[in-house]
Amino acid sequence: MRVLLDTNILLLHLSENILSSAPKETEFYISTITVAEALRYPGLGDDDIRSLIDLMSIMTPVSVDNSIAQRAGELGRTRSTRLPDLLIAATALEWSFTLITKNIKDFKSIPNLDLRNSIGTPPTQSSK
Repeated sequence: MRVLLDTNILLLHLSENILSSAPKETEFYISTITVAEALRYPGLGDDDIRSLIDLMSIMTPVSVDNSIAQRAGELGRTRSTRLPDLLIAATALEWSFTLITKNIKDFKSIPNLDLRNSIGTPPTQSSK
């Protein structure tokens, strides 16, 4: 399974080690938006930042390119979702990733998004 991790999943992993139970065949991806969001999170100490950088180093980063930006713009015309979330959702859609997030409500209105709140759960119904 190819999964795109939202920022909250990375931060939750720091405290709860939630990704360690993922099946071995899971391929982890992160948006460059997630990299920026995670590293700017308030209250992180030096050890947290080092842990985040180590964690992200074993994942494949996906840069925002023109097709992702265009799709995020299209999605944003019909909903009030924040731009970083639109870019993350557009990345998942463009690359056919499953998006793993604890903030289901932020993404639920986005059509055709394979959305889950953890790696082992069934898809959450998004708009079709």
